[in-house]
Amino acid sequence: AAMLITLSLSAQENIVNLMGGYAFANIEDSDIKATGYRINGSYEFNPLAGNIAHGIAFGYINVKAEEVIGAQTVEITVGSIPIYYAPKLMFGNETIKGYAKLAIGTQFSSIKKSGVVSLSDNDFGFYGGGGAGIIYNISEKVFINAEYEIAWLSNSWYKDGWMNSAMAGIGFRF
Repeated sequence: AAMLITLSLSAQENIVNLMGGYAFANIEDSDIKATGYRINGSYEFNPLAGNIAHGIAFGYINVKAEEVIGAQTVEITVGSIPIYYAPKLMFGNETIKGYAKLAIGTQFSSIKKSGVVSLSDNDFGFYGGGGAGIIYNISEKVFINAEYEIAWLSNSWYKDGWMNSAMAGIGFRF
């Protein structure tokens, strides 16, 4: 029994992934396109080093836009901290793997508007979407990856919207 437990523990992979990149959002019920950046971290558990991994991800997203109302320009800044479960299905060979993932969780957001009228608010809500990416294994323990993710952010007090991000990063297996 001890040998089976040792064998199954050595067959699992624990993965830490750090990414960053470009983010852009389409804010619901408006023509505003906000752009900015995203940083993201994740921990994944890959049982038996197979094609399915279970992950927990968190990060920070910051996007800005300008809206012209009459003769006035209003600057809008949205910050969000998503925390979500991210199961991943991987396919490919030992060097290059593709993957598709889901993102289901929550997010804490803030919005600031400055201009003629200034306001700020904080809220939380649903975070859900999916993504796809590619992994290139540099060694047995280190890899680089690139990913695109789209997610729906809902907030009860201000606009909902689709958040898109294109990121690249580095990951470590242990």
